Amino acid sequence: MKSWIANTKINALLGASSQKFDGVKVRRTLIEYCDSYQKIYPFEILEEPLEFLKNNVNSDGKSREMRALLRVAAEEYCISLNEIADALLDLIDIRVLTTDQAKKIINHVFEAFSCNESPEDFIPREDAYLCKNLFAITSS
Repeated sequence: MKSWIANTKINALLGASSQKFDGVKVRRTLIEYCDSYQKIYPFEILEEPLEFLKNNVNSDGKSREMRALLRVAAEEYCISLNEIADALLDLIDIRVLTTDQAKKIINHVFEAFSCNESPEDFIPREDAYLCKNLFAITSS
């Protein structure tokens, strides 16, 4: 997969602030970020897994059910859906993110955006959004 974030400010920020990186808070922010994508480009199959992740429910049975739904979504014939499902699979499986995992998840979302918008349109906007929301976490 192409590295959409290689030349972005968020990539530099995540690289520079790794010592102040709070993987739990960043995970929460990236769940919200995937949800914001869902609000722009909705997929019915992602509604329940996103609600599960946003509510931070700790149920093994429900977690397995959501993982199964996300695996189905990741195999659908729609690249943007596949990418968001892959990002959510990472988020459902990892409770405390590393900077590399955060970059991978962001890259999945950028790949999804690339299916609907030109890079010139979405990269500056999404980079600014993520810098604003993640910088508040990594700098505190």
